[in-house]
Amino acid sequence: MREKEHQETSAPQESTLREYFVTTVVCTIFALFVTTFVVHPMTVPTPSMEPTILVGDRLLIDKFSFRNGYKPGIPLAPERDIKRGDIVVFKFPNNPDVLYVKRAIGLPGEELEIRGRTVHINGSPLDEPYKVHRDSALDEGRNFPHAPHRGDRRDNTNLITIPDDSYFVMGDNRDDSADSRYFGFLPRSHIVGRPLVVFWSYEDASDAYLKTSIPDMLGLYLERIVFFVTRTRWSRMGHVVS
Repeated sequence: MREKEHQETSAPQESTLREYFVTTVVCTIFALFVTTFVVHPMTVPTPSMEPTILVGDRLLIDKFSFRNGYKPGIPLAPERDIKRGDIVVFKFPNNPDVLYVKRAIGLPGEELEIRGRTVHINGSPLDEPYKVHRDSALDEGRNFPHAPHRGDRRDNTNLITIPDDSYFVMGDNRDDSADSRYFGFLPRSHIVGRPLVVFWSYEDASDAYLKTSIPDMLGLYLERIVFFVTRTRWSRMGHVVS
């Protein structure tokens, strides 16, 4: 009799554990699918896109619509091609493990030239209300850590033709951005998606991403906990990136 009662009691327990296990597996697979193909969080560590995107902005990346534009997509799924002025997230060509965020300036097949900080597309000057210049001197980018100074690439370039399936991308903070002026054309296959919205923004130092040792990282996380309320940019929560 006792053995029968024990069997009746253990059966619901095993069923409950099985349900928990299956639920955990399903949720994990769903989360991996969403972050791989639909949306993905990203932290911006440098000021190359200021004032559009700030250091410490945490973004949700749309990995769906752009990807479907150049890979076989799901029928009826939203998709569109990249247009001039779109902000894109991509794998850094020199290190695909690192994600960059810049603005698409030159499109495939176009002729591009930068003369005195003004971008010319197919011979016509480009109107760029989003860009900023914080260095008063031309071609003197040595004091800006995120924009390597190599000749006169920062404010002037030769006339170039953008290859098919490639883009010329630049940061809005033109004097402090490592972009196509330095690493060259961006292959379309490297583009991951586009930023949609700021889900959290915290006033990180511009060199926070350089703190990679365990003590430095622990100190950084502790600092974010202590100053969470005072250093969170509450007004940027839900800000749509464009």
